[in-house]
Formats: sequence, structure tokens, C-alpha cells
Amino acid sequence: MKLYLKAPAKINFFLEIKNKRADGYHNIKTVMQTISLYDKLFFELTDSKVLLKCDDKHLSNKENIIYKAAQMVKKYYNVNKGVKIYLKKEIPIKAGLGGGSSNAASTLKALVKLWNIETSKYKLEKIAARLGADVPFFLTAGTALCKGIGEIITPLKNIEKLNIVLVNPDFGLSSKDIYKKIKFPLTSQVKINMIVSSINNGSFRKKEAFNYCFNRFEEFVFPSYPEIAKIKEVLNELDCVSLLSGSGTTVFGIYDNETKTEKLRLELNKYKWKTWFVNTIN
Repeated sequence: MKLYLKAPAKINFFLEIKNKRADGYHNIKTVMQTISLYDKLFFELTDSKVLLKCDDKHLSNKENIIYKAAQMVKKYYNVNKGVKIYLKKEIPIKAGLGGGSSNAASTLKALVKLWNIETSKYKLEKIAARLGADVPFFLTAGTALCKGIGEIITPLKNIEKLNIVLVNPDFGLSSKDIYKKIKFPLTSQVKINMIVSSINNGSFRKKEAFNYCFNRFEEFVFPSYPEIAKIKEVLNELDCVSLLSGSGTTVFGIYDNETKTEKLRLELNKYKWKTWFVNTIN
């Protein structure tokens, strides 16, 4: 038996850091949205072992979250079957787009089918939260308000398709390193309420609603990495509403119509950045 799944990336329409917890993690509040940039995962049922290969050889090891997810499912449900997994990587690493977390969530969903496991969404979410803060979101996907360390998910009304350009400087950042730079207190509850309200009442496509979007990490990333700040500056000059995604290096721009795609492509080609033109997906 074989399965093929596409693991989508995500962006954050806002991201606020609430406080640091006793366990060393940070409580956050964010709206995450899946987009049409995918890693591709191929699963094949085998006798007993978990085997992982990737087109990026650096990711073909037991430290990969896909391998950890498979082993966790195998142990939790006492499965004596195995799986051969091949990952084709498209989502950049350590870029704030959630590629690893999405891969893990797709692995959980695939193995439930492949190994014929009877379970519940609640149990899968518990396993997902042990793997990483963003993994539970990718079990739900679409548009969602995420709290706690990211594992408390409230689905929101699906937004209409938005045109998105992703721009990455071709390097990644460690979330742990960025979190070390955080200073408190921080709060933007009014903006948070406006964003969530505009999504749920269907007005989020209006540019006025986009102006409430923010990412607290920008305050701590941009001073140390001016090239990322430059991406945001260029996108703003090209009439995009732009924002850092997650704690990573990717900046996304929202633009209002598809006719701008070629103009953006030509302008961004002047720089040595990686770009993708995608849409929101639900």
C-alpha cells in the first residue's frame, strides 16, 4: 500500500508573544493560514522498520521530525508494521513557514491510514503537541487562531483566496535564538481583536484590515538581519502589505490582483532572493 500527501506551508497574519512560561517555552497568540507551497511526502508500507529518505540528504536522518513522528505513532499505538518515507522538499528550512511541522502532521495522518489505526482527533493532537508547537495546527489547517505555545487551536471562518508573494533571503534562523532576544511586556490586543473580527465577518480582504497585521518578531529580527528588513521595505514599495512569517526569514506580501504578479516578478528578480507566488488555501 502506498500514499502520497502534500504538506502545505503556513504564514502568520499576526503573531504576538504573551509571556515566557516556567518550562522555558513562550505563550503566543497568532492567526495561521495554510498556503499553496508544499513539501511532498510519499509513504509505502513495509514489514517493521521506519526508513526516511529526502532529496536533501541533510534531512535523511533520525533527527528529522518525520522520523520522530513515525516512531512516536509506532510506539503509542504498539504498531509492528513499518514504513518507507520519501520527502521531496520545496518549503525552505528555518524560514518561518512551518515546513517541518507540516511534514510531521502529514506523517501522523498518513500512518493512521497506512497502518489502519483506530484513533481520535484528540489523541492525534496530543501526539502532535509533543512533536512541536505548530504541528497541531497542521492537523486542522485552513485559517485558525492558535494560543498557548501554538497547540490550542480555534478554527476561524475560511477567508477568500488571497494573492501572496513569499520572499526568502536564502538563509534560515533558529527560533530558539530569536526567542532569546524577546523583551516584555508586549501587547497588541486591540489589533488582535480587529484581525480575528475581520476574518470572521468576511472583511479581511479589504486593505484596511490588512493594516492591523503585525508580527512581534520583526522588532527582534530586523535589527540583527537588515537584509530581511530590506525585503519588507521593497515589498512595501511595490504596494504589498508585507509581514515577517513566524520567527523565520521569509517575508510575505499580500497584493490585490493577479495582474501584479508579473510586475512583482520582474522587480524582485533584481535581487538575489528566492520568491514564490502562492495563494491562501483552506
